[in-house]
Amino acid sequence: MIEQDLTRLLEEAHAYLSDDRLKRAVIRHCQGLPDDSAAGDLSTHIHPDCQMLAHSLQHHQDASLAVSQYFNVALQQYHTMRQITSALYPQGLGGLRFLDFACGYGRLLRFLVHAMPPEQIWGAEIQPDAVAYVSERFGVHPLHSPAEPEAFEPQQTFDVIWVASLFSHLPEPLFSRWLQRLTDLLTPDGILCFSTHDAVLLPPDIPMPQKGILYGQGSENAELDPAIYGTTYVTEEYVASCIHSLLGEQHPYYRLPRTLAHEQDIYVVSRSADRDLTVLGQFRRGPWGWMDHHSFDDAGNLHLSGWAASLDDGALESIEIRLDGELHHCPTGDPRQDVADAFNDSRLLPSGWHFNSPLPANRNDVYVEITARSTRGETALVYAGVMHNPNHGGAVSRLLRRMKSTAYRLKAGAASDR
Repeated sequence: MIEQDLTRLLEEAHAYLSDDRLKRAVIRHCQGLPDDSAAGDLSTHIHPDCQMLAHSLQHHQDASLAVSQYFNVALQQYHTMRQITSALYPQGLGGLRFLDFACGYGRLLRFLVHAMPPEQIWGAEIQPDAVAYVSERFGVHPLHSPAEPEAFEPQQTFDVIWVASLFSHLPEPLFSRWLQRLTDLLTPDGILCFSTHDAVLLPPDIPMPQKGILYGQGSENAELDPAIYGTTYVTEEYVASCIHSLLGEQHPYYRLPRTLAHEQDIYVVSRSADRDLTVLGQFRRGPWGWMDHHSFDDAGNLHLSGWAASLDDGALESIEIRLDGELHHCPTGDPRQDVADAFNDSRLLPSGWHFNSPLPANRNDVYVEITARSTRGETALVYAGVMHNPNHGGAVSRLLRRMKSTAYRLKAGAASDR
C-alpha cells in the first residue's frame, strides 16, 4: 500500500472512531461491564501508530471493515478474559492486581478499566509510545518492558497476568525465559494467561520441527526487531514441556484451543499446583461472523452478505442488522463450506446469510450495525460503520465522482514518483 492510501484510510478510520454511533454499538456488545454509566465513558479512540489497526487497514483496504475488526477482536478478548477470571476468581476482580503484559495501545485496557479500578491495573509494553498512551488515556500504571526478560522488574507481584499475542511471536529462547519471568511475578494464588499459534495453523507444506516450535522472522509489527519478534507456532507438547520444566512435572495447566479471536490457543497456568483449573471446562467461545460483501445497485438497494454462527452450538437462526437504528432480522442458512472447513465443524455449514434493503430516495449513506447473537444472549459485533451509496445522485454525479477519483489516483501516483 502506498503511503498516501494508508494516510487516507487512517483519516477515514479515525472519523469512524469519533462517531458516537460506534461507541453505542460497542457498548451494546460489551457484556460484563458493571453499569451503563461507567460504560458511557468508554473510549473508542485508537492511537494513530497502533499496528493492529494499520494491519487491518492494509489487509481490508476499507476503513469501516478495519475498525469493525479491531473492536470485534477487542470485545472477544475482553469477554474471554472475563470468563476465565470469573471462573477462577468468583468473588470478582475487586482487590486483584492485574498486569496486561504486551498491552500494545490498549485493545483490552479500554474495557478493563471499566470492570476494575485503574489503580489495580498495570500495562507493560516494549514500545515507549504505547506505554505513555495507555497511562494517559486509561489511567493505568505504566511499565516499560525491556527486551530481556530478566531485566523486567515491576517491583510487584500480580494476581492475573494476561499476555495476548506475544508468545505467538517469540523465538524459542525468549519463549521459555518470558514464561519463567512472568510466572515468577505471580502471587501464590495467581494465574498467567498467554496465547499461542498452535501447529494446526501451519500451512500443510510447512513441517513442524521435532522439538515442537517453529519461528519465522516476520510479523504485523515492522517496528520490532525480527530477531526477537516474528511469528511462532508451537505444539501443546512443547508448551507443556516448558511449563513442567519450570514449575514441576505434574504442574497443572489448562488449554483453550483457538480461543483468542478464534485463532490462537490460550493457556492458563497457576502459580499454585493445587489450583483447580478444570472449572474452565465450561468455557464458551460465543458467536462469531463476518460481512464478506456490501454493495448498492443502481436503484439504491443495499446488498449485504456474510456468515455468522455460534462456535459452541453451531448455526444461528438469524442475525440482527440495524440500518440507522432500525432493526431487521436476517435469516441464515446459506451454505458456507469454507467456514465449516476453517473451523473443522460441519455444524457451521448453513452459517451464510444475505440481506437486501432499499434506502430512501434522498439518502446516499446509512449506518449499518450487524450483530451475531446466540440463544444464550452472547453477542459478537460483526460490523459497525457508514456505507455510502456511490450510485446516488444520477449519472452526472456518478461521472463527477469518477473524475474526482481518477484525479486523486493520478495525484497520488505523481506524489509516489517524487
